[in-house]
Amino acid sequence: MAIFKSNDGAYVISPRKAGPEAAAVGAGFAPDLNGDGTFAGIEGGTEVAAGGVITYAIYTAVLTALDTIPAVRSGQITRAEQRQIILDRTWESTKGAVPTVIILGALLAVCPWLGGVAAFAGVIGGGVMGVRIVRAVFDALPQEQRDELRSKADEVGVTLKGLTDTDPEPMPEFS
Repeated sequence: MAIFKSNDGAYVISPRKAGPEAAAVGAGFAPDLNGDGTFAGIEGGTEVAAGGVITYAIYTAVLTALDTIPAVRSGQITRAEQRQIILDRTWESTKGAVPTVIILGALLAVCPWLGGVAAFAGVIGGGVMGVRIVRAVFDALPQEQRDELRSKADEVGVTLKGLTDTDPEPMPEFS
């Protein structure tokens, strides 16, 4: 993960942002705050919106924390700066997610029979989130741990996509 300081003194980190997968998970697995078992009505829309915003916030905070760990480890930023970066990025992502989760909440409040589709989208979104978090964890590992993982994977004959494999040569283009 690349981190550098811009001319105005702000730290710039190549972003790994929460995407629509977080909205899908938030809508698909929204908390049932009133215990009625449905997303119908204003309460259901509020539950979906709350689940989406909470999911976006937590997911963004985890990705940002994992992205900034190598910079903290190398001494480029302090823990206090890391916390501030996490807070800033989480706030920005959460503000940007509000329209998406409000629209999903309103859609599920008006059409509660789409709850099954939302749950299915939540499962798919959860899988995408899991893969992205695992990749961020691999990127956050120190080089010694990556080398150890590569050697252990080679011992047992396992290929870990993005860690132990190499990109194949591109196919030649025919004219």
